[in-house]
Amino acid sequence: MKLKIGKVKIRDAVKTAASAADKKGAIPILSNILLEAGDGVLRLTATNLEIGVSTLVDCQVEEEGKATVNAVRASKLFSSITGEEVELEADGSKLLVKSANSRFSLSTLPVEEFPELELPEDFSIKLPSEEVDKALKKVSYAAGKDEARFILTGVLFRSFGDRLHAVATDGHRLALYEVFVESEPWSAIIPKKSLSELKKLLREGDTVEIAQRYSKIYFKVADTVMWSSLIEGDYPDYTKVIPEDNSKEVVADRQELLSALKEVSVIFDKEEVMAVIFELNEGNLKLSARKTEGEEAEVVIPVDYSGEPFKIGFNIVHMIESISSFEGDTVSLKMEEPTLPVLITSEGDPQLKNVIMPMKV
Repeated sequence: MKLKIGKVKIRDAVKTAASAADKKGAIPILSNILLEAGDGVLRLTATNLEIGVSTLVDCQVEEEGKATVNAVRASKLFSSITGEEVELEADGSKLLVKSANSRFSLSTLPVEEFPELELPEDFSIKLPSEEVDKALKKVSYAAGKDEARFILTGVLFRSFGDRLHAVATDGHRLALYEVFVESEPWSAIIPKKSLSELKKLLREGDTVEIAQRYSKIYFKVADTVMWSSLIEGDYPDYTKVIPEDNSKEVVADRQELLSALKEVSVIFDKEEVMAVIFELNEGNLKLSARKTEGEEAEVVIPVDYSGEPFKIGFNIVHMIESISSFEGDTVSLKMEEPTLPVLITSEGDPQLKNVIMPMKV
């Protein structure tokens, strides 16, 4: 393998691919990037077997071939090397890197050790990158952390043909974001740890193309493909837990409610169970919290509520994260009984629905 390539092109391509390399180094070849030169392009690929990234860049190929190089060392080198153009040449167990004023020799590992990868040719699903990115931001916080309920640790994407649902739940709260876009029906549960790579990819273009193959999902934006293993199993029927018919409704200024929640939370330490009590009376909402040591907090804010006095408790962290996920000026909380699920929506963010289970306080 021998080629010439612009310094900025190789720097950016290495950075893109390197993010998927194995940082632990348990299997040495997975800490490397696979370089494949041919037909005027250089493909760079890295994977830790759970996620992977492959990207293409134009270059001047003088001799076709393949090589692997450590992702961390390559990232450092191409971020600091001087000169406008870089020359790469595979020489036995070394990768020679030359620029106008410098020369480096990096160790390589045998290409045969790198996992065999077959990227799909047909990406039949196309969606706006901005909408997928927004969906991830709106719901991913609600995904579970309990490995015993592993299926809930991912984010569900489910297409009905005319709309797409992004859903996350940990069993105590649920976030659903609906995108109205035409796409063939499909469904996938993406591990939460894959989402940071996906978010980075979505910034690279206006459209994301998607393909599913067996237990993997592939996302393509421009000349870069990112793939992830999927969580297998049946996701719970989330539609059954959304309480659309709750009769008690309170409408609050979103920022005012969020500020009140954060004020009340200051009495708690991070490791504590943080319970906040909502006491509703006509025209106002009192938020209060109490610690066993006797410390108390209380904040009253004006709200639009005209029903009977009502008291209900929540995990304050869950409530803060839910209210923060909305963008509208106001939020609506629809309740029924102190032990039944609460629906949170906003006129300014109609595609988003949150459900929170109350706490016994």
